[in-house]
Amino acid sequence: MQLTRKQIHEQVYFYTLVFIAVSLPLSIFTTSMFQIILLVNWIVEGDFREKWGRASRDRALQIFLLIYLLHVAGLIWSENLAYGLKDMRIKLPLLVLPLIVATSVPLMKQQLHRILLFFTLGVFAASMASVMKLIGWLPGEVEGYRDLSIFISHIRFSLMIVLALLIIVYFLFVLRNSISAAERIFYMAGLAWFPVFLVLLKSLSGIVIAGFLAFFILVRVVFEIRNMVLRVVVFIPVIMLPLFSGIYLGHAIKKFYTFDEVNMEDIDLFTAEGNRYTNYPQLREVENGHYIWLHVCEKELEREWNKISDIDYHGNTSNGNLIRSTLIRFLTSKGLRKDADGVKALTAEEVRAIEMGTANYIYMQRFRLYPRIYEVIWEIDRYRMGADPNEKSVVQRYLYLDAGWKIARKNLLYGQGNGDVKDAFTRYYESTGSPLATKWRRRAHNQYLTFMISFGIPGLILCMMALVAPLFLASRQRSFLAVGFLILILISMINEDTLETATGAGFVAFFYALFVFGPDFPWLRRTLLTSHD
Repeated sequence: MQLTRKQIHEQVYFYTLVFIAVSLPLSIFTTSMFQIILLVNWIVEGDFREKWGRASRDRALQIFLLIYLLHVAGLIWSENLAYGLKDMRIKLPLLVLPLIVATSVPLMKQQLHRILLFFTLGVFAASMASVMKLIGWLPGEVEGYRDLSIFISHIRFSLMIVLALLIIVYFLFVLRNSISAAERIFYMAGLAWFPVFLVLLKSLSGIVIAGFLAFFILVRVVFEIRNMVLRVVVFIPVIMLPLFSGIYLGHAIKKFYTFDEVNMEDIDLFTAEGNRYTNYPQLREVENGHYIWLHVCEKELEREWNKISDIDYHGNTSNGNLIRSTLIRFLTSKGLRKDADGVKALTAEEVRAIEMGTANYIYMQRFRLYPRIYEVIWEIDRYRMGADPNEKSVVQRYLYLDAGWKIARKNLLYGQGNGDVKDAFTRYYESTGSPLATKWRRRAHNQYLTFMISFGIPGLILCMMALVAPLFLASRQRSFLAVGFLILILISMINEDTLETATGAGFVAFFYALFVFGPDFPWLRRTLLTSHD
């Protein structure tokens, strides 16, 4: 049977959405390309009178589009129009995708199920590619956890993993009888694998958001239970989740600040070979509680290191740090003395790790979260002691927030204008003599603060209303995926400029449009523990 022109456009619309979903975790280029195809198809399809009618009746759409319209208005008081236009181009998905989805022929629920399945498949494929790179089946070195995200920013990738988990939970536990056996097997595999990969990726943002969503879902399950006794029994372990998380974090901090006791009588002056140690017991730099600047003999370190490595002792690691300092820190982390015997105790794997810039042996433990927590505490501790903040991501974020707040409060009424945000940060860093190197002088890394810098407090309030109000206007406040996704992006905006990149804006616009302007995903009124729907 020959398809009509209208049916062809509808098919192009649906399959283009599928391709965008797959592309989001895999390719910025193809994501942009399919968004263009989607827009062209929408324009060529015509029927603008009907589309205008849908748009004019959809208050949720109108409110959401205020985010983009505010950025258009922000150009009026921006001096750097070129940057403002670039910013508008990056955020164009926030206008185009909701408008197209809300005014096109409504998607059927089964179509949206397929879109979400293919997105999850895309995330799974991207994670498998990362693992293949890690074990050497794909070219390229993995020098740090950020290198594990091959195609997009590791933070945006972690957000997509969390969303994939949210989708999996919905289909496995709410719509479990609406999926095929093959889909069920895939979703179960994803439910087991994605949390492991989040730890491997070492994305604290993703892990925190996943934990918060897990807590939100479990609390919601508890309040769906009508039996009060059963509700209390289930609620007790649920409330222990944040409690145990806090206890674990407190334990990690206590462990970090548990140092070796130093007795002057126990400090040796000479190595086993008779060479003199360099000792600075007054310096408090530590690795795993061991003092770095005790029992250091660089003469032996240089000699033994140059025997086992092609990189000279005075050279640099592959990530640009000094071999000398990395080796000393690594040996300290293992509780070894910094002499010939210490170097000889290193394994071939550890030598390779040092050459790549690994300064503590616990960073080699890829499937544990503690090394990433330790790294954060270490960065903060070093900064408090006056160390260089460059290449210390957590400390840098603190400096970005500090800079952003000081810029924002200069004009709380209407802000700098979205075209002048970058220039405002540049002027601030130069005028204050920031210790950050030029390449690390970045923006706020907080979307709320970026809104305030751009448009002042009224603009921030307007943007927040545009994000939250459509859920209620579209009656999606009981939607599992709509509410879950909104929580995801609102938390991510605390630690990231979520909407300031093409990937972030496309990700938010795409799924916001599908969950708010597409078919609903209602949370069942019965508990997930007993539902058979």
